[in-house]
Amino acid sequence: MTTTYPHLEKAAAGQPFEHVEVEVVPSAPTNRHGLTRLVLHPGVINDAADEFFAWGYCWLLAAALREATGWAYGLVERWREDDGWEWTHVGVITPAGRFLDIRGCHDRDGLTATLTDAYGMPTRIRPGTFADLRQTTGLADDTPPDWWLGALGEPILADVVRYFAASLLSTYAKTTGREVA
Repeated sequence: MTTTYPHLEKAAAGQPFEHVEVEVVPSAPTNRHGLTRLVLHPGVINDAADEFFAWGYCWLLAAALREATGWAYGLVERWREDDGWEWTHVGVITPAGRFLDIRGCHDRDGLTATLTDAYGMPTRIRPGTFADLRQTTGLADDTPPDWWLGALGEPILADVVRYFAASLLSTYAKTTGREVA
């Protein structure tokens, strides 16, 4: 029998995934608090999950969300006078045109206005393909869509990221009444 989260199931040993502590040692410090070690509880959106998925490793969650749904990436970019558009965050764009990331589902126009105020410069959220994501983030043109799996190192981390994506999609389905394919 094949399971969706084989490494996570082994670590959980019968307990709920949310009770499992999974240590993450990112390849670079997070952008807000500069953390070099975090403990995630799969599917639990707390300070550690927000720090990891909103402040440095959002692309992991966005890739897992896209893998599960096929939805377009949502590229958050701000305008720098000297450099043009600079990416700052990524999520996915739902079929209803909303932006979904670790913090939930957002109205794109409202979030764009909030971020423009926060950054003090024009900000946009644009839908994008994997090619757009590669170009925006500086990945090589021959980077495969599942590149993010190799960035994780430990196989359990892929399960954890996929489980976070599944949890967010479940919440999205419950709150919007829309099925996720």
